[in-house]
Amino acid sequence: MRIKPCLLVVILVALAIAPVFADGMFVQSPLYPGDVSYTYSSQLGISGSSTSIPVNAVLQAIGNTDYPVTPGDSFTLAYSDGKNLVTLELQADSDCRVMIQSVGVVEAAGLTYREFKLQVEDLISKYYTYSAPQLVLKNCGVFSVRVSGEVNFTQYVTAWGLSRLSDLADYATRFASTRSVTLITKDGTSRDYDLYAALRDDSFEDNPLLSPGCEVRFNKASSIISLGGAVKSPGVYQPLAGQTLYQVIESYGGGLLNSADERVISVSNFQNGQYSARQLSMEQAKSYVPADGDSINITSGSQAMPYVTITGALASESATNLTAASRINYNFIPGETALQLVRNIAPRLLATSDTSAIYILRGSQKIYVDASAALTSAEIGDIYLEQGDIVVIPFSQLTVTVTGAVRNPGSFTYVPDRNTDYYINLAGGFSDVATQGVKVLDKDGNKIKDSTVPADSTIVANKTNITNNIALVASILSIVSTVLTIVINGHTIATW
Repeated sequence: MRIKPCLLVVILVALAIAPVFADGMFVQSPLYPGDVSYTYSSQLGISGSSTSIPVNAVLQAIGNTDYPVTPGDSFTLAYSDGKNLVTLELQADSDCRVMIQSVGVVEAAGLTYREFKLQVEDLISKYYTYSAPQLVLKNCGVFSVRVSGEVNFTQYVTAWGLSRLSDLADYATRFASTRSVTLITKDGTSRDYDLYAALRDDSFEDNPLLSPGCEVRFNKASSIISLGGAVKSPGVYQPLAGQTLYQVIESYGGGLLNSADERVISVSNFQNGQYSARQLSMEQAKSYVPADGDSINITSGSQAMPYVTITGALASESATNLTAASRINYNFIPGETALQLVRNIAPRLLATSDTSAIYILRGSQKIYVDASAALTSAEIGDIYLEQGDIVVIPFSQLTVTVTGAVRNPGSFTYVPDRNTDYYINLAGGFSDVATQGVKVLDKDGNKIKDSTVPADSTIVANKTNITNNIALVASILSIVSTVLTIVINGHTIATW
C-alpha cells in the first residue's frame, strides 16, 4: 500500500511532536487536592502497633502496676509447711480462676497481678502461720480479640494482658475513625473511645486495656482533611463536627510557624465530580468549618516575598554541571544587593560563569555588576535588587589564538592547564614552513615563559628564515623572467 505524500507529512509531524506531549506540556496547579494516603497509625501519630506478646513480657508485667491477671498466666507459689518447703505450680483458667491445692479456688478476674499476689500470700499465711509465702509470675497468657468494622476483613487477633486499644491501629484502614472506636466487652457492654485525644493527651482513659472475649469495632470516619505548609505539625486529621479551620490549625496543627503568611490559606477539594479552591485569611478561618476531603495549605511568607529572575550560566540545581543556560526565580529580602545574591547562589555557579560581566535588566536599563570579588570578600555593593529584575550571568568566552606557521590558524576555546602542543594540534599542526618553535604572548602582547597557556593569549608558530629567503628569491626570479620574456618577444616582433 502506497502512502500519499501529504499523509506522510502529517504522520511525520505527529511523530515529531509526540515526545513533547509525552513529556507533558501541561503544568498542574499545586492546589489540586492529592489523594490522602496517610495510614491510620500515621493519623494517630504512631509509627506502628502490635498485639503480639513481647519477649520480656514477664518482666513488663511484673514492673507494671496495671497488668491484670490474664487467662493462661502461670505462677509459682512457694511457702514452708513446718520444716518442709512446698512449691506449687498454678495457672489461671479461661475465667481467671486459680486453683490452689489444699486451699481452694481464688477468683482473679478483675485483679491486677499485684492485687492477686497479695491476696494469695495473705491466704496462705492464714492457713500456714509463719510460712513466708511467695507468689511469682512465671509466664504470661494470651487471648483473642475480634476486630471488625472499617478493617480489611473481620478477624480474631492475639492479645496479652498489656495490649491496649491503640495496639490494634494497624488493622484499621485509613478511612477508619480515630475519634470514635467502639469497644464491646465479653458481657456485651459497649463504649466509644477517642483514640486521637488519648494519644495526644497521653491519657489511658480513652485507650483502655483489652480484655478476653472483647470486640473492637472501627467506625468509619466522618471527616478527613490534610493540613500542610507553614504549620508546626502538618499531617492528616479528623476534626470533630463543628470545629473551625482556626481550631484545626491551632489544636491539630500546633499553630502557625513564624514564616507563615496569615493572609493566604489555600483550601481545595474534589466533590461531586468537581474541583474547587478558595483562599482564606486566618481571621476568616475562625468561621470556616472544613469539609471532608479538604486539602489545606498555609502559605509561607517567603512565597509572597519579591523575587528576581536569574538566567544564564548557572545550574538549575546546586552542584550540577550544566553547559546550557538555566533560569530560576530567586526570592530576595528587601534591601538585599546584587553582590549578596551572587554569594548566595555560589553553589549554582559553573566553571563557565563570568561573574565579572553580570548585568541586571531593569526595564529599559542595563546595569552592569562586577561580582568577581564578591565570592572572596564581604563586599555588599550599592545595587539593590528590585521586584522584576532579570539578573543575567553570561558564559565566559575564553579563547586562545594560534597564528603563524600552522595549517589552520584561528581562535580556539580555552582549556585550563594545557600547553602549546594542545593548541597547535587544534590548529592542524605545524605547516611545512614552520621551525617547530613557538612564542606565547599574553593579551597585552607581552611574552610568557610559563609552560601552560593562559586564557586570551596568542601562540605564534615561527617560520624558517631560509624558507622565507628562498620564497623571496623565487618571487624576484619569476618577475625578472617575465620581464625578459616580454622584452625578447617585443624585440623579435620589431625586427620582423
